Amino acid sequence: MRFRIPGKDINVRLFERVQTVDSQYDIFDVGVEQADGTIDSVVIGGSFSYAKSLVQAIDQKAEEKRVSDAKASSVTASPASAPEPDLAVAA
Repeated sequence: MRFRIPGKDINVRLFERVQTVDSQYDIFDVGVEQADGTIDSVVIGGSFSYAKSLVQAIDQKAEEKRVSDAKASSVTASPASAPEPDLAVAA
């Protein structure tokens, strides 16, 4: 995420993805980017494989629930019917 500091020609960089040649690793930087394009930042990196597996499991469960809910709603949906007649008998 990048945002500009009001009144300055500086952009703040928060967890901007850095391109790598090894897809196993994810690298992010936190810092500032000057108007001339130079960057002062600190890099945070790792493979984050456990976090990725947790996110994948959560996404898979959400997709299964969405499919299950869609199937359930299509089974319980019934066509609109005429209202039932009033069965009260007048004395």
